[in-house]
Amino acid sequence: MSENNGQGGDDEPRTVFIPQPSAPVPPPESGAAAGSSASSGWGTPPPEQVAPAAPEAVEPPPVSAAPENPPASAPPALAETEFPGATAFQMTAGQMTSEPRDVREGDVLNHLYQVRRFIARGGMGQVFEGVNINNEDERVAIKVILPHLARDPNVLAMFRKEARTLTRLSHPALVQYRTLAMEPQLGVFYIVTEYIDGRNLSDVLSTIEASPAQLLALIRTLAEGLAVAHSLGAIHRDISPDNIMLEGGRLERAKVIDFGIAKDLDAGSQTIVGDGFAGKLNYVAPEQLGDFGRQVGSWTDVYSLGLTILALINKRDVNMGGSLVDAVDKRRAGPDLTPVPAEVRPVLEAMLRPNPADRLRTMEDVIAAVGASGTSAAPVAQPAPTPPPAKAKAPPKPKSAATEGGEANQRKVLIGAGVAAAVVLLGGLGYVFSSGGDEAAEVAPAGAPKAPVAGDDPLKTAQAALDAGLTSVGCSWLDVSDLQVQGSDVALAVRGVAGRPVDAQNEIGKLLSARGLRAASIDFSEVSQISPNDCGPIEAFRQIRGKGASHLSVPQVKWELAKRPAGEPDAGQLGAPVVINFDLNGVGGDIGLVGIEENGTMEFVEGADRAYLAQDEVGPQRYRLKLSTTHTGWSGVFLLWGNGPFEPALFDGTTASRGGDWAQRFLAEAKAKGWQSDMVWYKTVNEQPD
Repeated sequence: MSENNGQGGDDEPRTVFIPQPSAPVPPPESGAAAGSSASSGWGTPPPEQVAPAAPEAVEPPPVSAAPENPPASAPPALAETEFPGATAFQMTAGQMTSEPRDVREGDVLNHLYQVRRFIARGGMGQVFEGVNINNEDERVAIKVILPHLARDPNVLAMFRKEARTLTRLSHPALVQYRTLAMEPQLGVFYIVTEYIDGRNLSDVLSTIEASPAQLLALIRTLAEGLAVAHSLGAIHRDISPDNIMLEGGRLERAKVIDFGIAKDLDAGSQTIVGDGFAGKLNYVAPEQLGDFGRQVGSWTDVYSLGLTILALINKRDVNMGGSLVDAVDKRRAGPDLTPVPAEVRPVLEAMLRPNPADRLRTMEDVIAAVGASGTSAAPVAQPAPTPPPAKAKAPPKPKSAATEGGEANQRKVLIGAGVAAAVVLLGGLGYVFSSGGDEAAEVAPAGAPKAPVAGDDPLKTAQAALDAGLTSVGCSWLDVSDLQVQGSDVALAVRGVAGRPVDAQNEIGKLLSARGLRAASIDFSEVSQISPNDCGPIEAFRQIRGKGASHLSVPQVKWELAKRPAGEPDAGQLGAPVVINFDLNGVGGDIGLVGIEENGTMEFVEGADRAYLAQDEVGPQRYRLKLSTTHTGWSGVFLLWGNGPFEPALFDGTTASRGGDWAQRFLAEAKAKGWQSDMVWYKTVNEQPD
């Protein structure tokens, strides 16, 4: 954001008003309709122009609709995904922008993730520890895919299909996928997940002492996480001890890792693994080896989870492998359950029946079996969910075997990892990060959250908790886009921005827990990470945030820079014609606009009042404003309303120039004049050839 009203040199990055558009723009992604436009710098609009005939208001798409790229800058693309704290990247099948080279320590991927150290090399690529350069407390795991796989159009097609599912997985017992992208400068395709600092279950099988109650609690925890994955159509197909990570070495913090690309359940669909199976021979289900019509589904993960718990009880890997023939025979005979405690045996027996029709069919069935075991499962401490990230739905109700039997004909994404007698792509994405030492993993039960008060409406309780507490979540501007409740389990989807999405998601989980509710799923797929430099202004403006519906929206979050046409500001330069939509229904008094950039610099937009917005009115109290932004990164627009005037000097400048007491001065002025606020964020990128 320039401090000279956009009148700097030709190459100066800035945000500039643009004259009213002569062509329609995409509809807004939230409830507001399209809004006003203009020309000049952030600070001063141009002289008033004769307002053109107001175009018809365009109906907005549903809130859940994914943002689209500007039509003018979007080439035919094979894949496009967008994730919190990252950028959506497009690729045409088999195409990379440069010759791939090896990733090295110190490399920065897409100006976001720095590679810190090499961890491991596998058949599908290399795994590194990395960090978000905008927030060095955010450690990540980076899986760089081998170039020949990244160039394979079949791989990219599968990648595109499963990216939307992987990044929606959101549960404390599931590894969180952050980004699936292509680094254009290095020419590499990579995946980013949360970094799990802990021990791998397979490494500590011989040292863990778990009581029957703790075993049942572990089954329940992992089943709850997998139920969320299954509700999104994601079947793991490789549940085994080395795909269970113990965060901090603690059994109650178990997470399922190593989701990856496998094959589609639809028998008629194209697959990469052919007729092979995904999974390790010791832990795969009979149907993965060809028995029972090869019908793979949620019941497949049920079987593998049962064998994983059996290995924990035996303190060693199960002996269910050998040759393929041996593996089939051992499953038909059934594993030896003699060492299994009596309290746990009925659950494992039901999970490990060879025929899927006789087995527990869903993870909800497993959870119900644990509850009916007659033994109180030791509560497993549930940390608040980590970010995912599309719409979270509450896990479905348990289905009967007859109902589940028809699922083989439905299209689902099957997600597996590992290699055994077949190729499985993109395995090891969660990977295992050892914290060192050979001490036994701790198993410490924790108290369960209090139950809701009898007679309370859980939905109203959840809404009240979020209404009261969402505005207190640090360095964030968030809205709930979907809320569902089953009993005391809450599934919600959130959109907006946060300086630390992980912390914001944890705080929301605590808000619900304090009301006796459990966050079964908190979908942060539409929450983007912004710079810590913006936290101060966000915290201040959020304290006077207006109630009710949002008054600002954008038709899309991400905008591609392209050469600006003649006759517009910044003609010949790279810029993005960003559209801001205003709905001023319910907004009283004077209004003012404040722009903010990624580095925390703010500037008051002088002259952008109601009369100015009225030049492009698209409906009753609904307007459209068009901005030209010539830099990459995040930008925000704050809307203020109340009693004017709004003094530009109160807002203009950098974080340092505004002074350490700026928030106090701003809030004192806001209180005295009855100000309220709203805001919207957008991101400008330069990903396509210019």
